[in-house]
Amino acid sequence: MQEPECCPNPDCHFHWPDEELRFPRFWINTGTYQTKVSGTVQRFRCSYCGKGFSERTNSIDYFTKKSLDYIEIHRAVTAAESVASMARKQRCHPDSISNRIDRLGRNALASHARIINDMVLSEDLCADGFESFDCSQYHPNNINLAVGVESQFLYGFTHCTLRRKGRMTEAQKEKRAKIETVFKPKPGALVNSFKELIENVLPLWYEPALPNLCLRTDEHKSYVIALKKIIRIQKAKDKGVFTHVQYSSTLERTIQCMLFAVNYWDRELRKDIAAFRRESTCHTRNVSNGLMRLVLYQFWHNYTKPHRVKNKEKDLRTHALMARLDISKVERERATLYSRRSYISHQLLNPEERRIWLKKHVTPLKEGDNWVPKFARLG
Repeated sequence: MQEPECCPNPDCHFHWPDEELRFPRFWINTGTYQTKVSGTVQRFRCSYCGKGFSERTNSIDYFTKKSLDYIEIHRAVTAAESVASMARKQRCHPDSISNRIDRLGRNALASHARIINDMVLSEDLCADGFESFDCSQYHPNNINLAVGVESQFLYGFTHCTLRRKGRMTEAQKEKRAKIETVFKPKPGALVNSFKELIENVLPLWYEPALPNLCLRTDEHKSYVIALKKIIRIQKAKDKGVFTHVQYSSTLERTIQCMLFAVNYWDRELRKDIAAFRRESTCHTRNVSNGLMRLVLYQFWHNYTKPHRVKNKEKDLRTHALMARLDISKVERERATLYSRRSYISHQLLNPEERRIWLKKHVTPLKEGDNWVPKFARLG
């Protein structure tokens, strides 16, 4: 029998982790029931609020009717496999794969947030925008990335939809104008998205540990405008402890390039995520679903993939270790990634992570909100 970690009722004292540690035995066994999926399941009742629940309530497979291989799904997402390909291998409907990606993505969001919650930044940052598109090339997007210069650890990202730009035929211009009568991206989306990214990463910067922070970007004007809107950045500039250095994006993309960290992530995303490949039929059709897959790739790349694959010493140090994170905490999170259910009420998520969790990102030309099950919104 797997003992419950917390009461699923968000109004109960024993729902919160600190209460669970203070009073470990808060449940009463109330019998069992049979299921076709997992056999005999133990029932519980909270001794404080009277809420009834079972072993599967705090499981990642809560409310599922078929067991799928989460490890294989995670591997496939990071290996540029499409959802249809995963469904064929697991002999299920593609919607079932999307459902498991959502569950696993929320766990990855929660684990990443818990791991970096109390970390201290130990390196300079490199930031840039990765461009792709959602639904069609009339809806380009920009995914801003904040990466460690030395470790290539992805600290966070933000997403925004842009207006199509560049050379177009008259017919394409007419089609864009017609589309914009229904959906038009918000002006200043790129500036606001980059501003939010830097604000999400700044809490990791502790000045006594890292007296001077340098942010490297290319020469995009939006970055300068965004940084001017961040009060802490301006105060740090006045004190002389923060510098923003811009480099040409046309520099040769080698490991010696000052923008190598984000150029490296640009390459990794292009080759390892099916929706980001050039001229791919696997392009993103739903923004929220695409970001869930990106979250899974972020977790795999940060905490599992070796920092350098082609090294003669067979060095298996991860990007997380290079960023000086607490590896014991990383191992604890990895051990429960494919089994434990994460509650949004337990997490310290930034605004972008919360939007991804609740699937609040708007998909161009899609009417209505994305459906999110009640158990994912609980608390």
